[in-house]
Amino acid sequence: MHELTEQIDARKRMQADKGRALHRDKRTKYLAVIVVQNVLVTACLVVTLYLFWVVQNQEASEDNVHIQFNPITVNSGNTTAQFGQVKSSNMMSLADGKNDAIHIKCTGPYVLYMKVCYKSMDGTETGGVMELQVLGRNVSSFSLQTTQEACRGLHSTAYLREKEEARLHLYPTEGFKFENMTVGLSYLLGSRCEY
Repeated sequence: MHELTEQIDARKRMQADKGRALHRDKRTKYLAVIVVQNVLVTACLVVTLYLFWVVQNQEASEDNVHIQFNPITVNSGNTTAQFGQVKSSNMMSLADGKNDAIHIKCTGPYVLYMKVCYKSMDGTETGGVMELQVLGRNVSSFSLQTTQEACRGLHSTAYLREKEEARLHLYPTEGFKFENMTVGLSYLLGSRCEY
């Protein structure tokens, strides 16, 4: 009798659900799997966004061989740039007792990058040259021309050797003035100081 009652109840449920049996246990398990998947996807998204934010907000990587200076005010006339304060550095430094020479600790290719502001004192076209030199030889140079005040971002690659000292020489022509610059030097092989 009990079995007959169960069969009648099952038929009623099937008819009430238009021929489909209700499987509440399976639906509950399916819903639980979906909730867990959504929680995992959300957690992965949060971690990815956090890591992206951290990488975007980092200064120059401490794993990379580099040196970067705060803005430098330039004296007039032919001169060597005097590096005042180091903004960030790793495996590079100012040469001992000198504020115009960068001590190189890794042999290899470097990128010299800078933002330089300069002007023509009298409004006529005039120019100047900046040279990165090692032992008196030109490693990289920039030629600048202007009739007014200007600021530019510049970059160049240079091959430097371990234990060398690099200097940035400035050669303005008459009526041309270097005003200030921010200079950086970064090793292109990252942290692999092998040569």
